[in-house]
Amino acid sequence: MNKNMILLIEDEEKLSRTLAEYLELNGYEVLRAMTGLEGLSMFYDHMHRIDLVLLDIMLPGEDGYSILERLKASQETKNIPVIMVTAKEAEFDKVRGLESG
Repeated sequence: MNKNMILLIEDEEKLSRTLAEYLELNGYEVLRAMTGLEGLSMFYDHMHRIDLVLLDIMLPGEDGYSILERLKASQETKNIPVIMVTAKEAEFDKVRGLESG
């Protein structure tokens, strides 16, 4: 039986580990990336198996918004759902995330 696969792109180690453990306990297979570029690499390596991306907005290097735009740029990958993970509360950030896909 194939497990649903989630790509978690989160740079805070403790949060990433905790989320991954929780998801794995609930039957998901989790790929963890600590940077946006690492996440993109994992995404393209496994894109035919990934069911969901959990994406932090505040990442070192490229932020989550630019990573989201790159994930949604291709017809082949634009329908994979992405949930933005952030501590930001500003209305602007919410709207920007929704507009990005």
